Amino acid sequence: MNARVVLQRRHWGNVIVAAAVVVAIAGCAQLNNPFVDSGAAVESEMNTPSANAYNARASQERPAVQDQRVWPESEVFAENGAVSHWPLWFEDPFEDKGNRITPVADRDAPDIEFAWNWVDYLDMAYSPGRMIFVNTPGWPISAIVTPPGTLMESDGHISKGLLGYDHDAKRADPAVREPPDINIIDKQHYKEVTAEGSTEAPADKP
Repeated sequence: MNARVVLQRRHWGNVIVAAAVVVAIAGCAQLNNPFVDSGAAVESEMNTPSANAYNARASQERPAVQDQRVWPESEVFAENGAVSHWPLWFEDPFEDKGNRITPVADRDAPDIEFAWNWVDYLDMAYSPGRMIFVNTPGWPISAIVTPPGTLMESDGHISKGLLGYDHDAKRADPAVREPPDINIIDKQHYKEVTAEGSTEAPADKP
């Protein structure tokens, strides 16, 4: 291979690298600071002219008249939103509690701050270490506490366990909760309130 061919290949290689750098820079035109919350809840400038114009016009218009129903009222109950699953032997507390100190007064309070902090850097070392040195060697103990096939459920609320408030998973009642791969329980979605004030289950419909 002569020197001219080598130089041509190097030239086109440099051109491809330069083009890739230009494309990468163009895709990073807007960089968010990961240490500062930049969500829509705290950034008022995330509005657009069209959205501002729509809101201004909607505020000047008369509100629409709401139609009132004429049929009897019904009392509706939401279905249980808990998710059933099998034992989570390798679950990490950071998955449930996030990167903040959980307030004792309200452990289920949502974390509305979307930003990195020192907990994220701690978790980079803690989570793999917990997986290798704690969860894996201690798996036999975990399998005794929650044997294979134990029906569990997570409802989004941190529950108290053997080591304190770390996870939201807890044992489920197989009589009223289904395994994650089965759907056979006849659920009662709502109840109707009669004129006398008592609640009765609606009749089955074909």
